[in-house]
Order: sequence, then C-alpha cells, then structure tokens
Amino acid sequence: MHKPTQHTSIANRLVVSCSTFAAIPSIIATARANSVRRLVLEFLAVSSHSQSIGAAIMRNHTRCRLLFHGAIGCLAIVVLSQQTSAFAAEQAIPIGSHRQLFLDDWVVSQTSNVQRRQGMVTKNPNNPILVRDKAWETQRVDLYGSAVFDPATNKLQIFYSTMSLSTPVKHDDMLAYAVSDDMGATWTKPDLGLIPFNGDRHTNLVLKAAANDFSGIVHGPCVFLDAHESDPTKRYKVFLNEYYNGCSFDRVGHFHYSTGASVGKAGMYVAYSPDGIHWTRPSAKPFSGLHSDTTQSAFWDARLGKYVAYVRGWTSNGRSVFRMESDNFETWTEPTIVLEGTSSQQIYSMGVTPYEGIYLGTSWIFDATVTSSQPSKPEIWPELAVSRDGVQWSRPFPGQQFIPTGSEGTRDSKQIRMSSSLVVLDDKILLVYGQSADPHHINMRAEIGMATMRLDGFASLDAADAEGSLLTKPLRWDVGALHVNAIARPGGYVKAEIQDAVGKPLAGYELDACQALTGDQLNGRIAWEKEAMVPATSSVGCRIRFLLKDAKLFSFWVAESKGRH
Repeated sequence: MHKPTQHTSIANRLVVSCSTFAAIPSIIATARANSVRRLVLEFLAVSSHSQSIGAAIMRNHTRCRLLFHGAIGCLAIVVLSQQTSAFAAEQAIPIGSHRQLFLDDWVVSQTSNVQRRQGMVTKNPNNPILVRDKAWETQRVDLYGSAVFDPATNKLQIFYSTMSLSTPVKHDDMLAYAVSDDMGATWTKPDLGLIPFNGDRHTNLVLKAAANDFSGIVHGPCVFLDAHESDPTKRYKVFLNEYYNGCSFDRVGHFHYSTGASVGKAGMYVAYSPDGIHWTRPSAKPFSGLHSDTTQSAFWDARLGKYVAYVRGWTSNGRSVFRMESDNFETWTEPTIVLEGTSSQQIYSMGVTPYEGIYLGTSWIFDATVTSSQPSKPEIWPELAVSRDGVQWSRPFPGQQFIPTGSEGTRDSKQIRMSSSLVVLDDKILLVYGQSADPHHINMRAEIGMATMRLDGFASLDAADAEGSLLTKPLRWDVGALHVNAIARPGGYVKAEIQDAVGKPLAGYELDACQALTGDQLNGRIAWEKEAMVPATSSVGCRIRFLLKDAKLFSFWVAESKGRH
C-alpha cells in the first residue's frame, strides 16, 4: 500500500513548512536527484533577497510558479521511484497454508490507523480445576508438568507433580495423572493402582524416581505425545530432572551439575510410555548431570527433524532459558542460551509450542525483588515470547501478563506458572497452569487452574471508527481461498485486495470488488464479486491489502480448506 501522505509529504513541506528559508536545507537533502536539486536551488536563487517564499512569488510570479511546480513534479517522480524500488527489494515470503499471526512484523510491510494488542484469555470460573485432596499431594498439586490432548482417545490429560511433605519441609515429588472426557469441563484422578503411597495402592501416580524411594524425586517433567514416533510403546515421552534431597551441585559455566559419588543418579532423564500411564525407563543412568530445576519443555520439531528441549541455565541476570537438540531423544547437545531477562525480572522457565510455522513461548517472569513486606505483589507470571527459528526470541508485549494474576486474597494472586506447552484444539486454545497464593519458597502450596483463548488469539491488529489498513510484504502461496480469523463489530467490516509485488491491484481482486466480511469469523472467507479463490503466486509473490473498520484481525491464511495446517 502506498501511504496516502507519503507522496505529498515533500510538497507539503515546500508549501507549508517552508514559510521561511530555514526549512529549505532539509528539502534539498531529501531531493537527491540532480534535476530536482537544480530546480530547487534555482527557485531559491530567484527569491534570495526575500524574507519569505511568499514575497519571492510576488516579485517573480511566473518564473517561480514554473520552477516550483517543476521541482514538485520531479520530487514526486523521485519519491514514487524510490518507493517502487523499495517494494521491489522486499523478497517474497513463502507462507504455504500456514496461518499468519501478528505477534511480530514478519509479514507486515505497512500499517495505518491500526494498533497491535495482546489477546484476551478467559479463566475457568471453576478454578482451581485440580486441588490438593489426596494424601500424596497435601502440599502441592503443581503444574511442574504438562497438559496433553490425545486424539486417539479424545481425552485431555494433565501430568502434574505432587508433594506431600510440609513438616519437615522436603521434596517427595512424583508424577501424577488426571483426565477429562469432556474437553476440560470436569476432571478425575483415576485409581490406577500402579504406585503406592505409604502402603496405599489406590493412587493416580504414574512415575517416581529411579531410586525407588522418596530420596529421589521426579522434577519438572515434560510429557508430550510424539506424533512422529513409529514405535507404539514410545508414543508418550517424558523429559525430566531427577535429584535427591541434600545432594550437591557445582556451578559449571551457566549450569548446575551433580557432583560426588554420593549423588548417584541425579541429572536429566527420558522415559517412554504407550499411553502416558505405564512408563518404562530405557536406562538407569541420566543422559546428563545437568540440574534444570524447573519445568522442562521438549517436543519433536518437524521443521528441523530433531527433538528440541528448553531448560534452565544461569547468566549474570540470573535464571534464563537455554536450548538443547537431539536426533534420538537420548543423546542431547549441550545447552545454549536463547532468552534471558534482567536481574530483577528473571525468566524462571518457558513452555514452548510449535504453532503454524512459528514457536510460541509462555515465559515465566520471576520478580526477584518481591519481599515479605509486599503481600499483594505477584511473584511469578507468564508473558508471551515468539520465535521464527526456535533460537532467536522476542517478547512482543514486555511487561504485560499473558494470564493476569488474581487480586490479593485469591488463589492465584502470587504465582501463575504455565505448563510445558499449550493445548491447541480446533476452535480454541487451552492454557493449563499452576497457581498459588503463596510466594515462591519450598513450602508453598500449589493447585492447577485453566483458561481458554480464541484460536490464533495471541495478538490482533485493531481498527476503530477510523478506517485502518494493513499491507503485507510480498507473499508466496498456492492456489486457494483467502481466510481470516477476525471480529468485526456492528457497523464494522474486513475487506481485502490482492496486489502484485509492486502494489498494483490484480484485476478482479480490487477493494471495490471485495465483499465486506462482518461479525465474528473464526474461519471467515474473503470473496470478491467475481472471484472466490486467489491464484497461485509467482516467485516474486503478491501482496494483500486489508481494510479494517471497527474490527480485530487475528490471522489470515491461503488454503483450499478452513482448518489448521
């Protein structure tokens, strides 16, 4: 889109801003073409003895008028030429059929009268959805863990950490299992009869430490369903930290590593399961002595053809996020740093979810300045992060809580700690998290809450009463329909125009021919008077110009179907 004011800005400066000669040097600097510079200098020479351009025009009316209009015409040609060159310099971005979100400006070339806003979440009115009602979880039902949807069984599952010991304060963490058959409306802790607690076999516990007693704990487990795995006994995988109460760790570079023969098996482990309930361990030894004392995040990265994990390390700013890779889920690279905060607001952990060709992070911001004299101040809360390659991360809304902590006296007033990944369904996103009204310390109590968000609803470009617009960079796609996820309030609309790479509308796809889209459209389809599908692009790509009024645009994509890809 050519910004409506851009081509006239230099002319306006000549006519309006140049009421005195003080403004002329900046105009000459802008007019780089020799012919324009010559015309402007000649215009100045004519009026060199005058105190204003107006006086010059009065004294030399005919010649000034010709010179002035000649200069303006040349300036307009230069500006148009420069903008066309800039358009041509933008390389076409292949988007395939992925939905394009607005957490960054990756596909955005120009905007006018629109504002990027973080999406809204809705907390479950029945929170907490899992409470401390079993003997093995009297201290914590903690989402140091994961939420998983299994399409084979149509069940939602939560894998969470338990802790029972408060006097004396001591970790005895194990992995427990909860399930929902109605998409999270109700949850049960099934009697699995697998792992006893104090002689009672009627528990929902599914995994404990390799030490086979309470001296070792399952810590920060990430459970995920691996669609890439061909072995049915390894459909579910877990990536976790085990350590022993009282064991020691040395700081080596950015990490804690287990030390001494007495430590035994402290470190990082992986394990496998066909159903998330019955787990086997491939080895009695950890693959690393690393002590990643937080929730881990691991998954199969289809883009890389590797497993990727995000763990905790330390920098001069305190807790930070590091990244590892593996070809086989058992041999891992050394961690490398990818995201850090500040010494006062550290990044305690980060859940990561591959989503429509990008990586979404839910980082835990840890306020290291909170003291016991600040009872109403939250200590851990989530913020959004985004990456295009899983390595370079940005925080699109720094300082804004992704899920707001509650007011003083509520059960999530001090801490909200996200699961290892998001649960993405066909029409919404489930956000499962640990919550606490206690500050961060070993004998804090924890329970589990849940919230929902609109599909693609992480960020939107919003237009109010004044019409707003968005012009994309050149994009490449296959033939399909143009879909949008958008909300147009009463009286509002979303329209679109398909342009070539330099901004010329394609015949039949002009804005005037577009049928306005209104209402709440999770999978809205843009159509024109004579066209319902957009043609496949060439190597130079095409642009899309969106026009918005009283509307929110969350995403767009080109595909033959409306579903996720």
